[in-house]
Amino acid sequence: MELGLDKEKIEQYKALALKHLSNPRKLRLLVISVLVLAIVAGVHVPFTHWIGRNRALAAEKKRCLGTIRDVEALRQEVDSYRGRLPAGADTNDWVQYVLAGLRQVRLRLRDMSSKPPQTVGPYRTVTLSIDVEGTYPEMKRFVEWLEQSDRLLRVDSVRLAKQSNGLLMRLVLLGVVRKNAKPA
Repeated sequence: MELGLDKEKIEQYKALALKHLSNPRKLRLLVISVLVLAIVAGVHVPFTHWIGRNRALAAEKKRCLGTIRDVEALRQEVDSYRGRLPAGADTNDWVQYVLAGLRQVRLRLRDMSSKPPQTVGPYRTVTLSIDVEGTYPEMKRFVEWLEQSDRLLRVDSVRLAKQSNGLLMRLVLLGVVRKNAKPA
């Protein structure tokens, strides 16, 4: 089998290797170099790949842990509002609640209408349009009663109009109820 080298060159390389390897210092240096290369190739390279995979896995787990913490924080926030969502999921419940507030403040109801409940995520919203007559202090107390309400609601709009016997206030209220709640 021909390797492309002549026999003379091969003999020269053999003689050169014998000359250098017969020296104990050079032989030790070669053996140590070979061992260091074997350790690097056999230990360092696999451990480097293993460490890289574990770092990537740890980063993924940290991201998952961050997501879990975010979900837990959102659950705690939802739990803080859970008591403010009424058990009754119908418009009639909200009408009775608002009428009780009007009676408390002694405002006169002129008109009240509602829109069909709309679904917003896991909740439903009840929209009530209310026209009431009274004095400014009475209306102020009613709006304060709504703001301090134990229910989750929003005053969407307020309009005041002057009349001969007092003021007319038009309110649009949005109330939130659980979508899957059963009426009490």
